[in-house]
Amino acid sequence: MTALGLKPKPGNRGVVEFRANNRQLYAANLWLRTASRVLVRIGSFKATDFDHLQRRADEIDWASWIADGHAPEFRVTSSKSALYHTSAIAQRLHQVVGPPSIGEPTQPFVIRFDRDIATVSVDSGGVPLSHRAWRTELGVAPLRPTMAAAMLLASGWDGTTSLLDPFCGCGTIAIEAALLARKLPPGGARTFAFQTWPDFEPGAWASVNGAAKGTDLADGVTIEAFDRDASAITAAEANAKRAAVASDVTVEKRLVSHLTGDERPGLIITNPPYGKRVGDGDLMPLYKRFGAVASERRPEYGLTVVVTDRKLGKALDGRLKPITRFGHGGLKVSVLNRPGGTPSSAGPDPQA
Repeated sequence: MTALGLKPKPGNRGVVEFRANNRQLYAANLWLRTASRVLVRIGSFKATDFDHLQRRADEIDWASWIADGHAPEFRVTSSKSALYHTSAIAQRLHQVVGPPSIGEPTQPFVIRFDRDIATVSVDSGGVPLSHRAWRTELGVAPLRPTMAAAMLLASGWDGTTSLLDPFCGCGTIAIEAALLARKLPPGGARTFAFQTWPDFEPGAWASVNGAAKGTDLADGVTIEAFDRDASAITAAEANAKRAAVASDVTVEKRLVSHLTGDERPGLIITNPPYGKRVGDGDLMPLYKRFGAVASERRPEYGLTVVVTDRKLGKALDGRLKPITRFGHGGLKVSVLNRPGGTPSSAGPDPQA
């Protein structure tokens, strides 16, 4: 957000507030790689009964956010409030704003009740930003694109060194890395809800969108995506092609133990098997072998991994340190990182 010229306030859990004009709002939707939605707050009021809710909702200028031929859609949450039945809240709002969709496009609104205070926001993106248009082929236990982007940004990788994902699955991390390195928008040429708003500024959007030309990968930089599963490789290749980065990402079926050597600086970044989600049994030998191979064959590479069990991270590389954590697929996971040039203390495994 700071790189876009925005001034975010200190964040709460899952929410970061900022002020923006229309051009900045458009840019935030286009460029934010880790955001799920960009919401515009349009009202706030107290309501402890449905009559009060409808009276206060009628004071909001909903028409400024709903294009002709579109229907409102309400996503409601409620915590510690007298009005707690979210479906009933949505029904009352439809009575004020307009009926639900019967096939026409929708404009989503987010209504959050907290201690009887309703905060009303309009979703400027429409479809969640985490839904990348290129990611239609999925493997087992795929990492969300926003989480892959968060790993890349938290690791400090900037596209000037090579990158490897040895457990690539459907290719999410490698593709997000290629888009980041080439300075291309994460969602590709998608459309956004704000483009239908009555006050949409085509000139401002053309200016923002026109700046998204992208660049080539830096000289000598390679992005590799390996996996032992043939179906995962097929999915990764298809996704990379749809993202228009197929020529930038080398996708191959390959075991971790078959990793080739590279003496240059770089980053190994991956979402290895958790066991809890894909049923791989005892993963300790795999993590130990992975760490030994990485240390021996990519000695100058940094290492960033997602783990559910810190013991597995320690087995992989004793120098890994937590840099961030998040919830993913119902699990609490940690992102561990070791900068390049500090190989594992475990040493090479002769059986690898």
